[in-house]
Amino acid sequence: MIIETDRLILQPVTKQDTHGIAQVVFSDPNVVGMLAHDIRTPESALAEAERWTSIMGSDGDGGIWDDGGMGLFSVVPKSDQALAGVTGFYMERNEHQCWNGEYFYALGTQWHGRGLMSEAADALGERLRSLDDLGVIYAGYWDMINEASGRLLRRTGLKPKGRKSVIEEYGGDRCRMIFEFDLWRLSKAAPGDDRNAILSQVARRAGAFVAEDIIPRDDALASLKDSYGSPSLTRDAITILDESIKRPGMAYLEIRGTGETAAPQNRLK
Repeated sequence: MIIETDRLILQPVTKQDTHGIAQVVFSDPNVVGMLAHDIRTPESALAEAERWTSIMGSDGDGGIWDDGGMGLFSVVPKSDQALAGVTGFYMERNEHQCWNGEYFYALGTQWHGRGLMSEAADALGERLRSLDDLGVIYAGYWDMINEASGRLLRRTGLKPKGRKSVIEEYGGDRCRMIFEFDLWRLSKAAPGDDRNAILSQVARRAGAFVAEDIIPRDDALASLKDSYGSPSLTRDAITILDESIKRPGMAYLEIRGTGETAAPQNRLK
C-alpha cells in the first residue's frame, strides 16, 4: 500500500529502513523527548528502530500488513527523496476480529514546520475511516507542551476522550526509564532558551510521574535541579510541574468503528 499526496510518498516501512529510522528518529533526543524510549547509546537507538520495523514493517514479524491492516509508513518528501520520519499504526485484531491499536508519528527535526505530518495525517485518516473492520484506534500526547500534536491527531478523525494514566499507558518501570532519559537529555542541552524549553518539557513529564506516585515530588525536583545544573529552576518549569500533578496523565484521543469493544492497550511498551 503506497499513498501519494501532493508533497509526500507514504509507503510501508521494511527492515531496510531500520538504519534510516535509527538516524532520523532515534538519534535525535528532541524527537524522542516526545516519545517513550531511551536512546542514550547508538546501540539503543538502532535496537528501537529494529523493534519498530520488525513489529510494524511489511516484511517484519507482526503480520499486520499480511492480515489486511496498516502498520508503519515511511514519510518521504518528493522534493528530498529522503526519509523524513514515520507515521502509522500498531494494529491487532480484537475479540470481534476488528482492528484495535495505536496511531503515532515521529518527524525528524530538520523537517519540522513544513506541515508534512499534517498532510500525512489527512491521508492516513481517510484510509483509517474507510476500514470496514475498524475497532478502536487511540493516541496519547503530552498536552501542555505539545498541543500541535493534539491538533495533528484530530486531523485523522480521532476525538478527545479525556485523559489516560501514564501507568496504564507505559507501566511504572517504563515511566522511570523515561524520566532517566529526560534527565540525561536535559543535562546534555546547551545553555539558552532551548535548554529552558527542554527543562519545561522534562518537568511536564516528571509531573505526570509524580501525580501517579512513580517518583516523589522532592526527588523529582532534586533530579531536575541536578541535571539543569542549578540550585533553582525556572518559574515556567515549576508551574508546569505542579500543573501536571494537578492534571494527571496524558491527553487521550480515539476513533471507533461500528463494533463495540474495549479500549486497546499499549502493546509497544
